[in-house]
Amino acid sequence: MVEATFIASGNNMKEALNFAASLVNKVIIGELGSLSSSSLDIFCSSIEDANLLNDILWDTPKYSLISHNLVNNASRDLVKIGYPGTKFALGSNVLINLSPDIPKGLDSYESYLQLVIMDGGNLRERAANTWTECNKMGLKTQFIESI
Repeated sequence: MVEATFIASGNNMKEALNFAASLVNKVIIGELGSLSSSSLDIFCSSIEDANLLNDILWDTPKYSLISHNLVNNASRDLVKIGYPGTKFALGSNVLINLSPDIPKGLDSYESYLQLVIMDGGNLRERAANTWTECNKMGLKTQFIESI
């Protein structure tokens, strides 16, 4: 069964993109205990956000490089970054979602990390709707203030 973890990730999309980049490193190196994976998928709200995250990952973490690319350019990269209109190939067991809406194909992952932008408005409300949908699907959900 997919576990859905909702994580507060900043007050705007730029903060959430930087948070996602640091989270990628923690998942890949196994810093979060049982939540680790040798590869993962990240779904962004737009191609612009996906490109920005791709750029941020060149500098995060500071002293190492985790292979990453947009999903339509990725072949053997550990991290694949998608956006609306793209499709992930099977293989990763962790999905990080930067979009406030529930992604398609969620049932093919073991862990689903929903980043919640705490903007006090539309993005936070849409993430709350995603929480409700996850509960309706019978997923085990939890909210984490910080990692």
